[in-house]
Amino acid sequence: MRCATLCLLACLLVAACEAQALPTQTTLEIAQTAAFITQNAPPVGFDQGVRFLPIDRNLEALPHWHTQLVIRFDGFFAGSTQPISGALTADIFSNQLSGERRVVLRAEGDAFALTDGRNVEGVRLGNTFYFVDQNGRCSVVTDDPNRRRVAELSIGDLIGGVRFAQHTYGRKTARDMALWQYGFVPSDIELPLIMPTQGGTINILSGDLWIVPSLNAVADYTLTLRLESALVPIFQGNKQLSGTLTITYSLLESGTLYNIAIPFGC
Repeated sequence: MRCATLCLLACLLVAACEAQALPTQTTLEIAQTAAFITQNAPPVGFDQGVRFLPIDRNLEALPHWHTQLVIRFDGFFAGSTQPISGALTADIFSNQLSGERRVVLRAEGDAFALTDGRNVEGVRLGNTFYFVDQNGRCSVVTDDPNRRRVAELSIGDLIGGVRFAQHTYGRKTARDMALWQYGFVPSDIELPLIMPTQGGTINILSGDLWIVPSLNAVADYTLTLRLESALVPIFQGNKQLSGTLTITYSLLESGTLYNIAIPFGC
């Protein structure tokens, strides 16, 4: 009887062990997580982190592209309650192989001391540069480096970039491009656009980075900053500002040959 009982217990114990060996909820979650990671991991070469400093790095390797940058400020002059706001938009079109480039800058708001919006345009065709001023007058640029710089504007000169970012497994398709999301810490951001004054602060409220590995380029980059007594030279020169600064950069198109011609009036 005792032997039979021991055999029965042995059978029950074996059965219990076999039951425990069946997949549990925890192992199912692990399997699902592993599958998610495998399905959403970025391509090889982009799975160990990326560096895009400047943010428009590698665009020169693309034959054609269109990028857009929007910088918006809403706040006050530091130490006052006088509100100011404004936005700068830069659209850049490039036919890289032929050396053609078109840059359109639009400024609006009292942050620029403007009552109406103002546009300027710079065009480069080979080694010839053109400039269209805020009144729509076009001229060939000969000896004015500031006007020449409009056509040569680099987004990275304005907003810097990211020294290091790690993928988050977020992915999506936008503008016919497969994108992967990357995260970064504040210390990995370079911002030449902003200069804190003594006692001033710059705090990053949020940020987002999406990479298109097939082009080895940044597709979307956004930052929202809180400024206290900081200088933003494109807004009001050397006056200290406090408020919210939002930066939005996007690669809108690539692979499209643009019609970049001599501006009207030249």
